[in-house]
Amino acid sequence: MVKFNFKRSAMLLGASAVLLSAGAAGTYRDVTGKYMQNPAFFPGWQGALTDVVNGVGEVYNGAFNLYQVLPDMPEGEYVLTADAFYRCGYNDYAKENMVDGKNHYAYLYLGDAKVEVKGLFDGYEAAPNSTEEAATAFANGLYVNTVTYKHPGGDLVLGIKNLGGYNDEWCCFDNFQLKSGDTDYTELIKNAQFEEGIDMGAECWDMVNSTGGVKTPDVNKGGGVYRKTNASPYNFGQQVELPAGTYRFSALTFLRYGGAGNYDGKIITCKGEWGLIDSDPSPKQWYDQNLYTEDNFLDNAYLYVSFEEDKPSNIGVSVETLEENVVLTRLKGPWQICEGDYASMPENETRGTAEGTQIEPAYDVRNVVPNWCDSGMERESAAAFVNEPEKWLQYVEFTLEEPAKVWVGLGKDENRPAQYWNPFADFKLEVLAGEDTGVESAIATEDAAPVYYNLQGVRVANPSNGIFIVKKGNKTSKQVIK
Repeated sequence: MVKFNFKRSAMLLGASAVLLSAGAAGTYRDVTGKYMQNPAFFPGWQGALTDVVNGVGEVYNGAFNLYQVLPDMPEGEYVLTADAFYRCGYNDYAKENMVDGKNHYAYLYLGDAKVEVKGLFDGYEAAPNSTEEAATAFANGLYVNTVTYKHPGGDLVLGIKNLGGYNDEWCCFDNFQLKSGDTDYTELIKNAQFEEGIDMGAECWDMVNSTGGVKTPDVNKGGGVYRKTNASPYNFGQQVELPAGTYRFSALTFLRYGGAGNYDGKIITCKGEWGLIDSDPSPKQWYDQNLYTEDNFLDNAYLYVSFEEDKPSNIGVSVETLEENVVLTRLKGPWQICEGDYASMPENETRGTAEGTQIEPAYDVRNVVPNWCDSGMERESAAAFVNEPEKWLQYVEFTLEEPAKVWVGLGKDENRPAQYWNPFADFKLEVLAGEDTGVESAIATEDAAPVYYNLQGVRVANPSNGIFIVKKGNKTSKQVIK
């Protein structure tokens, strides 16, 4: 087994791949639907949802974004329709407060155009109160939403999104249809009528973790987001076959290193008990003391790309045992991403004092966790991902010199530090387009002199008798030299 010094990963160019910097130039094109299966753990759609029941998609108690990208659509005016309704809180609150256009936070969108999703009580005194009743209402032609968009040509995105309201908010949707003039493009929308729902056991996702068991993401914890927290090891991976190119595999995610931090240094466990834990630093201490290290495989979670034939069962409990040919990105925590601003960080428990007094009333502020839950709620992380996706985007980049099969995924190998929290949504695969793949770049690469590195990332002047990484211009490959 070849050692992989993660601290040098910005230099290491392994298995025809290079880990690029976060600021790499170029434009990325979303090719998730072309190469990945069930990126949101159910057919066709990207993003996340909480359930499909009675042939109706739904997201309960939180923000979400659910969408598809239709590639290379011709120029023209398109019309998207969908059956959908939105409730901003519990029934009585929504009936009283969703009037005159107020508190409508859900949208149907097509390209850059969007329209508010009809409110549950918009024109209806007696409204659906279950997915079964929603399916009946939709079948009767109620709650039809329409958005029109003049498309310049190229990839076309369509979807439904909720920016988030109040506790017990609810959105149901079904029957997406897309037309342009007399042409019906609905068949291009996969699972447009939500015939198929969430399937964590689908063959396209390998859920086997470092202990050899199967661990699936948690759902139905509020909003369009999946998560693991204070759990046994997990590893969600999928093998994709890709042509040559530079790619980015990403998710909206973070890893909170331990229990929820508070201003006085105390932490709250995921079971809601206040107190100091001496054996583990608080998230605030992780940030203040800069305890994050790239080769700490026990406390970290990673997005990864693996060039091994089989999915890596264990990202690596140490540098010595890390699988060969794996490129990693350690997940940053909310303290890092928010630069220590506690008030702007998502929370999965109610904020309060050491005595447990609740600070945020349920209907005074949008997108907050209003009450205690035995394993935490996802309202705030879901809203953060939908409203500030660029802020929470984390990814790993890699380049293929030739077509190859690779594993992409997210994993964590140890149940530590105590009460850690890892929400995630919107697994996405993108390919770099534009100037970095143009003719001039190809010519420059052909003319460039090769530079050699060993597998520890050290430059070698005269390589012989071994496996070496060869960088030539903007291309990288792995070669055996005798």
